[in-house]
Amino acid sequence: MDSSLAEDIRSLASELGVESDSFLHHPTNTDDPHYAEQIVDGLTLALVTFCYHKHPRGENVYELMDQMDLIDENSEEAQHLQMRAEEAAALQIPFIVNLNRMLEDYYQIRKKLEEMSPRT
Repeated sequence: MDSSLAEDIRSLASELGVESDSFLHHPTNTDDPHYAEQIVDGLTLALVTFCYHKHPRGENVYELMDQMDLIDENSEEAQHLQMRAEEAAALQIPFIVNLNRMLEDYYQIRKKLEEMSPRT
């Protein structure tokens, strides 16, 4: 395996909070198509787990904006909803930006693994 690919896998696994004793931290033979599939499956599961456990549990920005559409935009209630929407976005935007970057890394790793070990 290309050492940079192995490092990319370890790096993404670390960012996703994968336990240090996981096989994702010690990728070896990706020439075996089944092993390459296990790496992809492991990273996929790690992404899902990361999203579930690390997503900020704030309010839904879109629901708040929908509520704002139903009331007078100059009202005190609208100002309060606007503040809540801004607070929710402030929590969620960094998470989404980070997740998008990790998804791009995941895509690049998966693409390389699939090129190296085409499914039979």
